[in-house]
Amino acid sequence: MRPALRSRVHKPFSKQRNRYLLRFLLILAALFVIAAVSLYAYFSPGLRAVGWGEGTILVVGNAKKGAGHVRVEDREIYMAVGPLRQFIDPHFFWDEAEKTAVITTENRVIHMHSEQLTAEVNLEPVELQFPLQEEDGNLYLPLLFLSDFYNISVTHHPETGTVVIDHADEPAYLAEVMSRVRLREGPGLRYPYLAELEPGERLRLEEKTGRGWCLVRTEKGLTGYLPLKKIAIRGDYPPSAVGQKPEAAPAVELPPPPLVMVWEFTYPNPNVDQIGSMPSLQVVSPTWFHLADSGGAIQNLADPAYVQWARERGYQIWAMVSNSSNPDITAAFLSSSESRKNFIKQLLIFTRLYDLDGLNLDFENFHYSYGALYTQLVRELAPLCRAEGLVLSVDVTMVSNEPYWSRGFERGALAEAADLIILMAYDEHWAGSQQPGPVASLPWVERGLNRVLEEVPAEKLVLGVPFYTRVWQVESQGGSEVSVGSRALSMARIEELLATRESVLEWDNSARQNKARYFEGEDEYLLWLEDAVSMRQRLRLMRQYDLAGVAGWRRGLEKPEIWELFAEELK
Repeated sequence: MRPALRSRVHKPFSKQRNRYLLRFLLILAALFVIAAVSLYAYFSPGLRAVGWGEGTILVVGNAKKGAGHVRVEDREIYMAVGPLRQFIDPHFFWDEAEKTAVITTENRVIHMHSEQLTAEVNLEPVELQFPLQEEDGNLYLPLLFLSDFYNISVTHHPETGTVVIDHADEPAYLAEVMSRVRLREGPGLRYPYLAELEPGERLRLEEKTGRGWCLVRTEKGLTGYLPLKKIAIRGDYPPSAVGQKPEAAPAVELPPPPLVMVWEFTYPNPNVDQIGSMPSLQVVSPTWFHLADSGGAIQNLADPAYVQWARERGYQIWAMVSNSSNPDITAAFLSSSESRKNFIKQLLIFTRLYDLDGLNLDFENFHYSYGALYTQLVRELAPLCRAEGLVLSVDVTMVSNEPYWSRGFERGALAEAADLIILMAYDEHWAGSQQPGPVASLPWVERGLNRVLEEVPAEKLVLGVPFYTRVWQVESQGGSEVSVGSRALSMARIEELLATRESVLEWDNSARQNKARYFEGEDEYLLWLEDAVSMRQRLRLMRQYDLAGVAGWRRGLEKPEIWELFAEELK
């Protein structure tokens, strides 16, 4: 009886267990099917071949940029301006009003005119086979003509409809396919493939390492991904595949550091027989050339006698070039590529005529909306100066939000183009200031210097220093201040003035300068002195920040002992 009873008791449990097992197997099978379907869905695109694309495809290095950027006509390859700026030359300049393209490189300036077969390279005419083109409001440039100037190679692969651009300064590796493999759109088996590559095919590889996959370019210009294990590195990518670098312009000759320069005020030109010894001076910058009109004409105040005197003293001559501080003329002039070219042509003629060593560009009082055009002027002038062996320096003010006197200077971009940047570190309180104060207190100079050094390398930055002091007159009536005025005087004149007044001399710790005061009637006169004390601190500041040198405004305002101080501090 008991065995039968046990059998009846356990039988239902056996059926229940079988049902659980069946359900488990069905769930497992369902999961397997879902996984298989998911894997197939994930990897199935990798079984599909895809086309390279419609139209002419641009490839830069190993990166596919797509269609619409270039087009091939006859034997020339044309590139639209947008991708040219994006992939090759961010500084490309187009003058819409004059239909002129201006291209600047380290040692070349190229002017091209719409639909014309004559261009200019460094102001010399060059005949083109294919002109710059405009079509439906779009601008296209002949890329094969420009390739040598841009130091790039340009190759058309008609079998794949691809144009490949390589930059000479971007090294790559030569690789070889080791076994048959598919070139894929992305780094993995799930991506569609573009082509099947055979063993021995050569590839361009930019990076040796990767996460199992690498981006390559085939000899037909296709670019895609391969497993690293399927290729072998064979060395550097052939140099012959990259454009030859244009011959570099000769390096300009800078005086041995630290540079010591002084501006020479030439209204009129000075009597050189009255100029004393200036120990340590290396460069003079006479204020000779001034923008006269919007067409780029130049007022020339150069003096051959001064040139001879400077040569006899062993000084280099970097003539100053100004915009006459005229904002309206400057705006119209900068806006015209033809006017800028005319201006530059005249400057180069003058540098040859007077056997100059350099130019000092001093554009001031122009609206910041023309700042990019001013930078463009410097970019157009710089390569031509290098070709002539001329030093190009550019004067800039302290950084501020002033729209005419500061914001127009793209200091970093100017430093890239020019040989030197000269920081005019003075006029903290200028002639029209409503409050009396120093021409350039030392803390103000150091703060401004640090700000400019965020954009300009120290080895390219020259510290401009003042040789003058402002005498501030605070007029009073009945003990109430009513107006403030000032005049700038030389160091010697200040010394004479204080000697004839009952003045009080004190140390202004906040300005780190000597300060003098005296009274005439009810009016108070205040002076923050530019003297040997302040100059020594400026020179030590220049050395502390390892700057390129120092430049003084202007010769004739300093005392002779200032030059002895320069020689002592900068030896």
